[in-house]
Formats: sequence, structure tokens, C-alpha cells
Amino acid sequence: MSKPPRFFILSEQISGTQIFIAGEDVHHITTVLRMVPGRLLILCDGKGMEYTVRIAKVGRTEVITEIESETKRGPFYPRIVLGQALPKAEKMDFIVQKATELGVESIVPLVTERTIIKIKDGQKRVTRWQKICREAAMQSNRIDIPNVTSITPFRNFIMTLEPEPFTLNLLPWEEESRRIKGVLQNHQGINKVNVLIGPEGGFSIAEVKIAMAREFNLVSLGPNILRTETAAVSVLSIIGYEYHRDVGR
Repeated sequence: MSKPPRFFILSEQISGTQIFIAGEDVHHITTVLRMVPGRLLILCDGKGMEYTVRIAKVGRTEVITEIESETKRGPFYPRIVLGQALPKAEKMDFIVQKATELGVESIVPLVTERTIIKIKDGQKRVTRWQKICREAAMQSNRIDIPNVTSITPFRNFIMTLEPEPFTLNLLPWEEESRRIKGVLQNHQGINKVNVLIGPEGGFSIAEVKIAMAREFNLVSLGPNILRTETAAVSVLSIIGYEYHRDVGR
């Protein structure tokens, strides 16, 4: 039997034993999925609470559900922060989607020395990426939605990172020979990983030196030079494989 469809809600949509669904999700539930009263849904508040609900009433602008059970699920470790230099065209849409599927906690769009695109309508872009995160989180069975921050200069992001225990900082770089696998295996018990991915032209020497001064480990992803979107997916997949802990999902 397939699992019930999953949607995200806000805490204010919960009233006693009922949860009220409005907005675009109503169209998806009623028109796309053709759900009717009596059918089950999974609703998540994005903060770890997961509700199994049964549809009680379907309207044109609202779906009313009754809570049948609820579960509190813990966070997923390690928490991953992806600092992604902005790529050209629509590549960032792809990166945001796949990073969500691969479990990142937050995504920081970065402007670096070699960032090519001109930043226009920055907040509009961030809103679009946050929507992509939400859709990807629903499709990949996540209990939470990654946060996409405002577009940030590389140096500002680096300088605001506070040292935390059990945290590993990684910067894949084409001129580094130390393989990422060995670095991960030498850092066990990690709770958080900060990852920096450069733009099409890579990070500048100056940026690499700044990152190293902030205790970032330079690592190699292999002998081939990867596209920025491939590098992001590759490093997140490797981290997931090496550090996966079955908590919160």
C-alpha cells in the first residue's frame, strides 16, 4: 500500500483535533490527486511534528482534516549547510532541488569573485528557491524544509561562521589531492558540516586562503573537474553515505 500524500503546514493551521488546509495545496489535493473525505494525508509542520490526518470535508478553498495520530521526529544528523556560489542560468534551481533531496539543513547562495551572473531581483530568486525546497521536501519524504538565506557575499558568510564543536568545514578544490573520503573518515561523531561549492570558474586563490584561515579542509572529489552542480550533488552524496545516521527521517 502506498503512503498517503505529504504536505507541509503552519502551526496556525492546527485547531484542536483539526487541521485546515488552504492555498495551492487545496487544488493539488482535490483536483490533481482527486482526494475525497475519508482519505488519509500526512501533514508536517516543518519543525519535526508529523500528523496523520483523515479528510473530513473538501471545499473549493479549504480542506478540513481530523488528526488521527501524531509523531515527533528528531533532527537528521549531520546538519549540512551548503554555501553555493551562484551559477549561470537555471542551474541553481537544480542544485536547490537536489540539495533538498540529499538532506541539507540550509542553503546559502554566495556571490564570489568569479560569480558571472548579475544579481537582479535577489529576493524574488530566494522566494523561488524556497518554493523549490518545499516541493522537493514533500516529494522526498522529508519532515522539514531547508532554509534558503538571502544572497550573501562569500567573505561575509565565511566571517560570520562561529566555531562549533563537532563541526567539519569542507571546500572541494580542483588543485587539492587529499580525497574527501579520508577526511570524512578521520572526523567521526560530526554533528554539522559546512560545505562550500564554487562557481563555474572555481574559487579564487584569495578565497581559498580565507577559507583555510577559517579552518576549512580542502578536499578532492576525484581526478575529473566537475561542473558546479555536479560537485554539489557529489559532495552531498558522499557526506550522506559516510555519515548517515537514521535519526529524524
